[in-house]
Amino acid sequence: MILSILIRSFKSSLIGRKLIRLRPSIIKGSFTYRALILIYKTLSDSYDRSFIVRLLRKLCYPIESKVTLQKFQFKEGSLLKRALDIFLSPFILPIGFLFFFMVSLVRVCEGTVLLLLLTVISMLLGIALARAEEEMEVIDPRGFVLFLGASMFLIGYAAFIVQIANAGGIPLLDEQVRRKLSAELNYLSWTTVPGAAFILSSSKVRRCEAIIFSIIGFIPSFLLAFRTEMIAYILAILTVLYNRKLIGLGFITTAFMMLIISFIGVGAFRSIATGLVQNPIISVLYRPTITVAALDTIVRLYGFRPVTNGYIHLAAISSLGLISGSRYGPRNLIGRYTLGRTDVSTTATLIGGPLLDWGILGVLASSLIYSYMLALSHRFSRGREALLGPYAVLYSYLVVGIETGVLDLNVYIYLLISILIVIFSLRPKR
Repeated sequence: MILSILIRSFKSSLIGRKLIRLRPSIIKGSFTYRALILIYKTLSDSYDRSFIVRLLRKLCYPIESKVTLQKFQFKEGSLLKRALDIFLSPFILPIGFLFFFMVSLVRVCEGTVLLLLLTVISMLLGIALARAEEEMEVIDPRGFVLFLGASMFLIGYAAFIVQIANAGGIPLLDEQVRRKLSAELNYLSWTTVPGAAFILSSSKVRRCEAIIFSIIGFIPSFLLAFRTEMIAYILAILTVLYNRKLIGLGFITTAFMMLIISFIGVGAFRSIATGLVQNPIISVLYRPTITVAALDTIVRLYGFRPVTNGYIHLAAISSLGLISGSRYGPRNLIGRYTLGRTDVSTTATLIGGPLLDWGILGVLASSLIYSYMLALSHRFSRGREALLGPYAVLYSYLVVGIETGVLDLNVYIYLLISILIVIFSLRPKR
């Protein structure tokens, strides 16, 4: 298909020929290239001798000496395995989108129903296109994915420590501390999410080591108390460890319990801390209704025509002061166009932002691209375990985005990095 043709014709294209000529003479001779290669080789070669790995193995040794920690194999064809395979597959995107509308209590208009059906069809088309791509060779990106994951994880943890020190407390336990958090340090701290997924997919870890590392990696997301990152982390780690057959039913059950706690418990705790509602649990469970209502309001007010012409998505960058434009975040702007208020952060599902920015064409294009990227990475991750990390990152943030939308700069970067790793790992078969 399209990707197969592009990869096969790259070397003969004008850009490909120029890059091939530049690579040995300029890129390889540069200081930056040599420094990155040195760091990459150091990290990948010294992994087994690193302090963290040796510490994890020491912690695991007493357990492994008493209990045989064999990889839990789900019985082929069992109902549980089939359910998990579907849940952790690209098909969760259209299924999850439909389910999100089903659990809401909104009686949507006919236009919203039509939009829902077109979105699901577009998602299924994207999955079909990815599955129709020609078979290609997949090179082993383990070293690069491990290097990138370790770099992101270390940067994220360092930023998290600085953030906690500056805020003077734990955001999860104190709403006043949470309001002091730096947005820039938050973005850096959240790189522990893709970093952990990349490390676990590309490193030679045993079951006990993987579980302990997963718990350590969850600390920044958990203590900073942002549900999006917490849920994304749990989904990403669950996806990697399940596909690598490193976890059993106990860990999966615990992971789903943590998902529930992250979605309901943290929101309820924050509601009590701020004193906004009398029944915080119900207010959190009511979120699908609020989000679907926002999308339905957009359809009722503006139909399928573009309204903001890219203004919503650009606000993810301009709100950080990186470019000129709105200083309000994307979800504040959605609140402005649905509620007439910019002091309220409003989610409008995965397609609310594209609908406001580019109308029905934006919805169909974004739905197709998201599902295509997800299915493509899933397909080729079966050949190389290292690609499970990029797939898990795409999977986790797109699933969370069913409610929140993909409207954050850090998520843009994570998705772009993940799909580029997959694409650059592909070669035409000789």
